[in-house]
Amino acid sequence: MNVDSSYVHALEGRLRIKIPKVKGAARKAQEVECHIRQSAGIEYVSANPTTGNVLIHYNSRLIDQNDIVSSLKEWGYLSHASSMDSGRNNSLSTQHGVVEKVTATVAATLMEVALSRLVGALI
Repeated sequence: MNVDSSYVHALEGRLRIKIPKVKGAARKAQEVECHIRQSAGIEYVSANPTTGNVLIHYNSRLIDQNDIVSSLKEWGYLSHASSMDSGRNNSLSTQHGVVEKVTATVAATLMEVALSRLVGALI
């Protein structure tokens, strides 16, 4: 996804997205939360100014991920130059698969390093 954000994680009813404008900006984080809460179907929003992550829980029968991302773009928190707009990627779930693979690879590598250090410490 080519937006002014790094997509982080999405499941049905839950979206976590990194919004650079929120990082280091407590007022901007509160502003994002207020905007998102106004949308029908939003159940919970938490914008973290330390990480720039925005966690959104929503009722998927009332609103979907694309609606949320579109709203974030409309409010100026994300770039409009998105691959979702150009039709190359019509859902966040495709990105979710890539993120899952990268996460699994990183987790496996970290586990391998941790086990190697543990074995080294025991010897």
